[in-house]
Amino acid sequence: MDNTLAEGKHSPGVHGSFDKTDALQKLLAGTGLIASYSSDQAFTLKLAEPGATVARTVGERPESLGVEENQAVIEQYAGKIQKPIESTLCQFDDTRPGTYRLAVQIWIAASGRIERIRPLTPIDSQRDYEIRHALNGLVLASPPSGMPQPITLLLLPRHANDASACATASPYVH
Repeated sequence: MDNTLAEGKHSPGVHGSFDKTDALQKLLAGTGLIASYSSDQAFTLKLAEPGATVARTVGERPESLGVEENQAVIEQYAGKIQKPIESTLCQFDDTRPGTYRLAVQIWIAASGRIERIRPLTPIDSQRDYEIRHALNGLVLASPPSGMPQPITLLLLPRHANDASACATASPYVH
């Protein structure tokens, strides 16, 4: 995080009883900052685009939101599906993240079930089969209505001295 981002910014504060999303929106009002959600428990502050409004909650329809708000909804959803995908891949030796690079696109049905997988990087046929076997049919949180698909996952190899890929968050969802 850029520590200078909040320098000179003043919040009007929050008084009353609000859910965490509304409270944060009220804290950021008038500061020129917005919250970009990576999960329902994590966000990053960034500068708002000129004329942009503060991001709304995940329950709203992405097609009815502005670009900045739509991005926040997608990032929040990506944060929700990252852990279940990682956990599933960590269950099998050939799919365990950390030893290979993989870019793959997935399509998620309204029910949350992964219904299609397309690797974007060349991988050996055994690993391709295992990844498809692990992810095909996995049920995740339902995507926000109208969310653009496919979703691209990027798994990166780790250095030998890094912690186990399955002990830390390894897939990056875009």
